[in-house]
Amino acid sequence: MPGAPAADPLPADLEALAAEFTAIERDAEALVGPLDDDQFNWSPRRRAWSIGQCLAHLNSMNAIYMEPVERAAAEARSAGRVRQGAIRCSIPARAFIALLEPPVRIKMLAPPRTAPPPARRHKAAVWPEFVRFHAHARSALASMADVDLNRATFGNPFLGSFVRMRAGTALRIIAAHERRHVWQAWRVREAAGFPR
Repeated sequence: MPGAPAADPLPADLEALAAEFTAIERDAEALVGPLDDDQFNWSPRRRAWSIGQCLAHLNSMNAIYMEPVERAAAEARSAGRVRQGAIRCSIPARAFIALLEPPVRIKMLAPPRTAPPPARRHKAAVWPEFVRFHAHARSALASMADVDLNRATFGNPFLGSFVRMRAGTALRIIAAHERRHVWQAWRVREAAGFPR
């Protein structure tokens, strides 16, 4: 019996983003997989984040950004804004993304509602949420392949609706922000005193 018809390939820029999300998840899995909850919650110093806090922060930020990205893409589709080409980021957006990328050179304060409290957290709760996001992100990219992600915009969740973000730029920011904090989490695991 013939199989189902193959899905259309993603445009190259979205295929690259999907591959980035897969690579981030694999890197994080190599980091988190062997850890127990004590290691997951260990912090190298007072007020420094644990590995669990790094991932919990990513889960919070990803939830805050992905919903409006998808809504903006749906609105753009309804308005007939079909894909015109690859994701393009403005010069300020490219500079911001470069600042996010590891190795981290400039520290940034997390928005208060995404800063994870120091309370102990269970890997069995935090890690599956991280994995689910990546599966959802890859599926969402496939669903947005027909949309002009440069004209699909939404109000910045932290700066207000008067500051508009391009959906494509937001997706690139999500990936860079994830790499930043997974890199930070690796530094925790490699720190002196980490429980072995």
